[in-house]
Amino acid sequence: MKKKVKKKVIECQLREFSEYGSAIAPRNKKKRKGFYSHSVIPVKGLGRDKWLIITHIDLDYDKHINAGLSEEEIFQQCIDFLNQPPPRKKYAKKKPKPLYGHLMLYKARLKEDENGKYMEAELCTDQRKNKNFWREGIKQRKIKLPPKLRAR
Repeated sequence: MKKKVKKKVIECQLREFSEYGSAIAPRNKKKRKGFYSHSVIPVKGLGRDKWLIITHIDLDYDKHINAGLSEEEIFQQCIDFLNQPPPRKKYAKKKPKPLYGHLMLYKARLKEDENGKYMEAELCTDQRKNKNFWREGIKQRKIKLPPKLRAR
């Protein structure tokens, strides 16, 4: 029997914000954890089986950078934590799926505001619609990218 090697993960959580962030006063008090972006990026399968979401992720950055991890390792381990499915309910038959679909890091940068440091991330997910995010992913048959943006 093969033993499963546990990946190191960093606990983090997605920040909630209103539909238009701070650009427009919110019409309702509903908050979600990110939104689907309609930007075209050079990712194979975008609009068919992958969709871009933009979100803010709270994490204890200083603790992990002092432990000797690089910024990329911190971001990747945080995404690995978000990809873990929640624990199975007591008598559930189905295996639970991750709350946000399978996430893949496209781009991330560290920012800081009055609530502390957070990661502003552009992530690809395999779910076109998710109740945790504003909007929905645009389903496109084939996206024609300019030659400069095509995936190599």
